Amino acid sequence: MFRIYNYLLLWCLLFAGNKLFAQTTEKPLFRFGIIADVQYADRENHNTRHYRASLEKLSEAVAVFNKEKIKFVISLGDFINDNYNSFDTLTAITNKLKMPLHHVVGNHDFDVSENKKSQVLQTLKLKNDYYSLKKKNWKFIFLNGNDISLIANTAGSVEYKEAQEMLDQLKAEGAPSAKPWNGTLSRNQINWLQQELANAQKKKQPVIVLCHFPLYPDGSAQTLWNVAEIRNLIESYPNVKAYLNGHVHVSQYFHKNNLHYVTFKGMVEKDENAFTIVSVFKDHLEIKGYGKEVDRILK
Repeated sequence: MFRIYNYLLLWCLLFAGNKLFAQTTEKPLFRFGIIADVQYADRENHNTRHYRASLEKLSEAVAVFNKEKIKFVISLGDFINDNYNSFDTLTAITNKLKMPLHHVVGNHDFDVSENKKSQVLQTLKLKNDYYSLKKKNWKFIFLNGNDISLIANTAGSVEYKEAQEMLDQLKAEGAPSAKPWNGTLSRNQINWLQQELANAQKKKQPVIVLCHFPLYPDGSAQTLWNVAEIRNLIESYPNVKAYLNGHVHVSQYFHKNNLHYVTFKGMVEKDENAFTIVSVFKDHLEIKGYGKEVDRILK
């Protein structure tokens, strides 16, 4: 009897070991890279922001992405700091990527002279300021959190006036996010987002939403202006698996209503680099951080 028990125990251990080995060797459906807040500028360091160092950091990230043979790279906004010519400097580096680069637009990307604001999207090779793409039945939705903002629109435009009215109202209410560097989605973009989410749910597509601005934590000075409305919208669709953003320059994670919210560290911060490779599996995401970025497994 004792010998039978030992055989059973050994069989169970071997089965468990084989299962564990199978899990650890599972291949992802695909992998993609993330950079956030490169924010390059040809200027001296200011506090924790080492502007010129971003060139070497971005070059390192490009080399790693090419070596790892990922499918595409996403920039979560603030590619530059404030000089339109910086786009050319950075593009000379990212042109070495062997895979597509998809941009989310950030507030600093529009922090250029008035006559250059209308050229930003074309410079980033974007046909639209918000858009979606599909990879292996996963849908990626790219939002423009500067749609209604002071920084992305020229003074006197309809969008600028709408942004000023909204900002004034938020200030009157004492909202922490009532800052001129923040913004939000237009009504047209919100309607488009709802259609994209509904279509993805109908097709049983898992969704990752990307935006420069975060939706959490509560009381943050960095969130979208109409944060509650956007939260409620994306959290009402169970096929939305993650919301990824930059803007805050630190690594943060929140799990709310079965949805993973991840903020990625800014590449511009100090001397050590920060970028990411995300592996997409059927039932989870694995975040591999480089430099000061954090590793995470999102079930």
